Amino acid sequence: MSGLALRTEDLSRVYPSGDGQVTALSSFSHTFRPGMTAVVGPSGSGKSTLLNLLAGFDTPSSGRVWVGDTDLHRLGEAGRADFRLRHYGFVFQSHNLVAILSAQENIEFPLMLAGVPPRERRDRARALLASVGLERRSRHMPAQLSGGEAQRVAIARALVSEPEVLLADEPTGNLDSRSGGAVLDLLMAPARAGRTVILITHDPEVAARADFTLRVRDGEVREEVYA
Repeated sequence: MSGLALRTEDLSRVYPSGDGQVTALSSFSHTFRPGMTAVVGPSGSGKSTLLNLLAGFDTPSSGRVWVGDTDLHRLGEAGRADFRLRHYGFVFQSHNLVAILSAQENIEFPLMLAGVPPRERRDRARALLASVGLERRSRHMPAQLSGGEAQRVAIARALVSEPEVLLADEPTGNLDSRSGGAVLDLLMAPARAGRTVILITHDPEVAARADFTLRVRDGEVREEVYA
């Protein structure tokens, strides 16, 4: 499955602050191509604001986010949630696994929400556990996994629905270099398959492996780099 075209038009987000306003993102227009795009910049530059707008977690002050032919922010909150379930996958710096579910159950969870039959859920989760090298950890709870293992489970969960768009917010930030490299390898796979992967990172070595790089500072995109 290839990635949906993801583009922004004059996207801005302004937050009230005391007696004034803070511009977190300003007039951002960009078309994200299939493959991996790394978004880099210092803390407070607007990276996470951009990701939240692309996902529909936050609403823009002005401008639009188009996912294929869908204007994301015209859907309403319930519509955006359903759209995310069908088209997006997410990986965060903290793996955000459900503590009371096993590794396999965590991977199955999005499929359960989507109404996929139990046997198909199990088969797809087990196949993904094998692909990330954790088939022997399927019954382990998140607290029993190392940081790198938990993040690999989180990536498997993000991929189980075969999303066209994958958003990752500092997914290697809490990991050592070896675990981080393994996680990045897993994220590169859907990018190589033609899906749209957007990765926020502060690590130049991680960004160097991406197909494209956006450098953001003070809410503005300052530079675009193509691998």
